[in-house]
Amino acid sequence: MANPFRDPFINSLKHRLLVYLWRRAEQDGSAMAKRRFFQYFDQLRQLRMWKMQLLDENHLFIKYTSEDVVTLRVTDPSQASFFVVYNMVTTEVIAVFENTSDELLELFENFCDLFRNATLHSEVQFPCSASSNNFARQIQRRFKDTIVNAKYGGHTEAVRRLLGQLPISAQSYSGSPYLDLSLFSYDDKWVSVMERPKTCGDHPIRFYARDSGLLKFEIQAGLLGRPVSHTVRRLVAFTFHPFEPFAISVQRTNAEYVVNFHMRHCCT
Repeated sequence: MANPFRDPFINSLKHRLLVYLWRRAEQDGSAMAKRRFFQYFDQLRQLRMWKMQLLDENHLFIKYTSEDVVTLRVTDPSQASFFVVYNMVTTEVIAVFENTSDELLELFENFCDLFRNATLHSEVQFPCSASSNNFARQIQRRFKDTIVNAKYGGHTEAVRRLLGQLPISAQSYSGSPYLDLSLFSYDDKWVSVMERPKTCGDHPIRFYARDSGLLKFEIQAGLLGRPVSHTVRRLVAFTFHPFEPFAISVQRTNAEYVVNFHMRHCCT
């Protein structure tokens, strides 16, 4: 039985991708577009599917890149990659974007909640993204400006870094109202709507009411009363309940893990 990964023939999805790119070059009408297609044909043919996500019931958002990146032989984020929107019902390629596409970045910034696969059918939603929250938009702009003004940065590098978040893993963003930046103000250096490990601070994370500026609650990760060692790096990951005042934190220090359950403290 032949190994499909060594089959010299082009599989159906890759064939549709190549056909889409060729037709786009034809529609361009210039000889340069066709020459570029033939120039990079071998690289396009050797692209490998790396990640994907569902945009809705019918559409897949697929990231293609080189085999070296997929197999982790190369970790350079500047490697070229392509994003493909594929309709599973009609088996059509709807769009193809490079990882330096300003058009895709604009779509991502303006319709971020659709990429995050948020609970769109839920009655109560607390989306906190650059497309639905002014404070989250300010954080993203600040991050983008930092890359643009960095030593080896620039606009293209900023686009590449921001699009590097795509496709987004399911349930990687929290919809908790306690992380809604329009309701509470907190330091996103220690906790954010994206559930990923962050550096653990020495002091409790303070949450202030956005309207009054008053301190509403604090969250302390790690073991209380234990002296803090500054010689080792401590990471902590938070998982918030979608709407209840409940969160789980997992702190890692070297090979040691500390799990805390954070619940609302009711004064009696």
